[in-house]
Parts: sequence; C-alpha cells; structure tokens
Amino acid sequence: MSDAAQNPKVLLERIEALLETASYGQLSLEIANARPADIAEVIEVVDEISRQLIFSSLDPKSAGEVLDKVDDATRGEVIDDLSSEKITDIVATMPPDEAADVVAELDDQQTEAVLEHIADPESDQIEALLKYDEHSAGGIMTSDLIQIKMSEKISGALSQIRNAEYDDVYFHVFVVDDNGKLKGTVGLFTLIRNDPDTLVSDVLDEEIPAVGVSADQEEIANTFRKYDLMVMPVVDSVGCLLGRITVDDVVDVMEEEAEEDVLLMAGTHPNELDSHKAFDVAKVRLPWLMTCLIGSMVSSLILLCFQDQFPNLTTFATVMVFIPAIAAMGGNSGLQTATIVVRGMATGDLAGMEIGQIYLRESRVALIVALICGLVSGGLVPLILSSYPGVHSGSMHGGLMGLSVALSMFIAIMLATSLGILLPFMFKRVGVDPAISSGPLVTTANDIISNLTYILLTLFLFHHFLP
Repeated sequence: MSDAAQNPKVLLERIEALLETASYGQLSLEIANARPADIAEVIEVVDEISRQLIFSSLDPKSAGEVLDKVDDATRGEVIDDLSSEKITDIVATMPPDEAADVVAELDDQQTEAVLEHIADPESDQIEALLKYDEHSAGGIMTSDLIQIKMSEKISGALSQIRNAEYDDVYFHVFVVDDNGKLKGTVGLFTLIRNDPDTLVSDVLDEEIPAVGVSADQEEIANTFRKYDLMVMPVVDSVGCLLGRITVDDVVDVMEEEAEEDVLLMAGTHPNELDSHKAFDVAKVRLPWLMTCLIGSMVSSLILLCFQDQFPNLTTFATVMVFIPAIAAMGGNSGLQTATIVVRGMATGDLAGMEIGQIYLRESRVALIVALICGLVSGGLVPLILSSYPGVHSGSMHGGLMGLSVALSMFIAIMLATSLGILLPFMFKRVGVDPAISSGPLVTTANDIISNLTYILLTLFLFHHFLP
C-alpha cells in the first residue's frame, strides 16, 4: 500500500498534480493503489471534471466501494454523471444494502433499467430493501446472511459457511426453524470445537436481541451500545429472519444521528448536506432564521408597548441596557438543559427516567446557577450605573435596578430550564425530533419570556418604590 493510500491529503496533492499534467495513465495507477475511503475523500473536494476523470479510472467493484463512502450530496452528483449501463455494472458488485442506497438515488426509469440487467436473486433483494424506510431496520439491514436450521448437524453448518459467497467475517450464524423463524445463534468457534455429528439445536444460544424490520435506527444504535453487539438479526412481525445489521452499519447510524441533532440544534436541517448549491442551502436555513427574526420583532414590540410606562426616555434607555445580559443567560441556560435532555434521549441514558425525575434533577442545578448569576448581576448593576454620571443612579434607583435584574435573571434561567426540559418531551410525544427544541425555537421563546418578565418586574418595582 502506497503512502498516498495512507494519507488522503498526500493522495489529493498527487492526483491534482497528475490531472494538471494530463498524466492519465499514472493517475489510474495512483488510484489503483489507494484505498476506496481515501479516494472518496478526494472526490468530495475536487471539481466536477476532476471527479469524473477519477471515477472513470475505477473498476466497477472499487467504484461501488467509493460510492458507499462518499457523502450523500457527492454520491448524487456522481450518479448523475453515470450512464445506466455503468451504474448497473457498479451495483452488481455491491452488497444488497449498499446497492439499494445507490438505486434509491435514481429516477423510476433508471431504477427499472438497472434492476432489469441484474441477476434475479440480487435484483429481488434490492427491490425488497427499497420498500423500507431508509431510517428503519429494513432500510439499513443487509439480506446477505447465513442461516442454518436447528435440525441440521454441525458438519452441514460448517459446509454452508465454507460455501458462502460473502466476504464478511462471521463469528456467529443465525439459526432458524423449518418455518424460517429465528431461534437464536451459534458461534463459529462453537461449531469448530464440537463434534461434527452434533445437532445445531444442542449448541444453540437463544439469548440474542432481535429487532423488528420497522424499528427506528436510533433505537437500533442504542441496543447495539447497550449489549455490546457486533451483529443483530432483523425479523418480521411473526419472527421470521429477514436480514442482519452489523456494527459498521450502526457506526454510520450513530454518526448520522449525532450530525442530525447538531444541525437541528443549530437551526438547520440534514437536507442541507445533500446539496452543494447555495440557493438550496439558503432555502433550508431561512425558515429557522425567519422564526428567530419574527421572535426578535415580537420582543421589540413588547419593549415599545411599555416605553410610555417609564418616567422618561433616560430611565427607559437605562433599563434596556441590561436586556441582552438577561436574555443571553436565559437562552444559554435553556440551551444547555435542552442539549443534555436531547442527547440523553438519543443515547438512551434517560430512557429509564420519568420527566418528573429529570425535571427535579435539572431544576436543582438551575436553582444553584440562577441564584449565583442573579446575585452577581444584581451586585454589578449599581456599580455599572454609578460609573456613568449621565445616568440617574441614586442609591434607591441603582438598588432597584439591581434587584430587578437579579430577580429577572433568576426567573429567566429557571423558566428557560423548564422549557429546555419540557419542549423535547413535548416534541417527542407528537412525533417530532426533540433536537428542534434546542435550536432557534427555544432561544426565541426564552428571549420573549425573559424580556417580558424583566419589563413587568421593573415597572412593578419602580411604581411601588420610587417617589
């Protein structure tokens, strides 16, 4: 294996140099010595013409491995450049689950043309996988597997393993009854160590978690993590074995779920990664940004509605100075809590806890944070006001402002924490990804609530304690 194959950056530099000098023969040799995963990284960053030249140098099997490694946006662009015949050659070399991912990118006419030219067993498997939701167990499983019957002898099971056409390393094989229902697994070493005439049913391990074909991929990832699995069988509604999910599939799922949560928390969407076009990306981001904009306008309207309630514009301006601090502290506290809750839901760490238990734990933390932040801010406000001679900062006025800021910050943090806990659960209950609740929505809601609380509390204190 060449150094370029071990270092994608070096591989990129060498390929770019060969493309500049049109050394296509050397380019083919360089690519032949590189790992598909490294080639995929290169294809993701080069321009369209270079991508086409690189991809045309790949044999069908390597092309399939590269397509499986590139991001969704790049895969779509690569497939758009390929003919149906080329796609057919590539898909024919791929495992069913990976082939289904490629075929899913095609239009109906191309899909029909590709599947028509693939051997029946493989095309039937791909068609079956395409029926499942891409984020379900059926969408990520492969139908390539070894299944042996309980009534079979170990000698027959070993013969079946030896004759298998799959490249995967098998440490366990699945055991079914005469009706195809999953009964358990048997380890490869168990088969090797026992007498060849022993029945498989005598060495069967029935303790294996199975997952339904419609189960969500996040649930599957949590099961793999919980039980330290390497492979998990997928069954239908009556328990018949349909396929298997391996740990490398789950690693991809975990990465995808974490990426999705981060993007939703940032106020965008995973669809943004499916396009390299600026206008398409802007369309994904704008709805969330417009939500923030409308929320900000509501906050501004609240401030204007109460402007006439203050003695003069100087007092009103002084009160406005501390709004960013209160809104920021409330928003940050709510975001912290929502992030913890959302990730706990995603990883299953909070699966055994009721919302009341979570609220009690987080509210204790919020109480400590709110008290400290409130006291510190309340003590700083009089000092800040006294530093500017142009601001009315008598001891009574400064003290009231400090009290108002301290109480408002305390309330804002506590309310934001409550929102950070309640919104994820509410969204999950109605079938919406809880990660949305820790993005612009919770931040905008916190800004509106904290601003309204601060203004009303300040007016109350001024009207009752100022002469």
